[in-house]
Amino acid sequence: MSQWHLLTSAHVLKFFFETLTDVSFLPGLVVLGKRGRSFETFIGIAQFITSFFYNLCDALDIEVILDITEWHEINNILTITLGCFVLIYLMANRNETRDHVLRYSVFFYVWIFQLKDKYWMDESQYTLSIPLVCFLLLVARLASGVYVKYNRAKFNRGTVAGVVAALFFYASLSDVTDPYRLLHGLSQVSTGVSLYYLWQVIPSDNYYKKKDTVLPRNFK
Repeated sequence: MSQWHLLTSAHVLKFFFETLTDVSFLPGLVVLGKRGRSFETFIGIAQFITSFFYNLCDALDIEVILDITEWHEINNILTITLGCFVLIYLMANRNETRDHVLRYSVFFYVWIFQLKDKYWMDESQYTLSIPLVCFLLLVARLASGVYVKYNRAKFNRGTVAGVVAALFFYASLSDVTDPYRLLHGLSQVSTGVSLYYLWQVIPSDNYYKKKDTVLPRNFK
């Protein structure tokens, strides 16, 4: 793939719709950072970077360090992991150790199962078991009768935006219906809006201890 070629109007439109819309993920990352949610912030930033470079390579037909397929494969792992992190967050567990175990386990097993599924899940779908388990744990948590303090308005906005994002994403899968990646861009904007609201659903003081880390601050 040549790095030097004339940009056409199609390149410019795809760059605008596909690449620049990645900035819609930033407000949600700011929310995570302010709340001190370290691992979610790390995965979110990594997901943003890989999404940006994947979309940039696709829009301009170039390579940046890695090729488009490699960026896409890494982004798959991080996007699925981040989605599972949202489900874990919505469980509103008041035990941060439990959340640590769930988050690190999700990251590990999504990585392994994506390798098993060859990333695209054409022949096997082991990866789907991870978000399914997280969703079932969330349902069990909400059905258990344990009081979960939600900001209902933000939950509703985040959920509606998430559904809209899923519809746009599904419609964008065909190059015939989305040649300039407009629908793909709209799915990213809707996802960014969804994450911005969903990351604010649980009060910041939900944990018994306010710090979202059990790592030592001082070394002797």
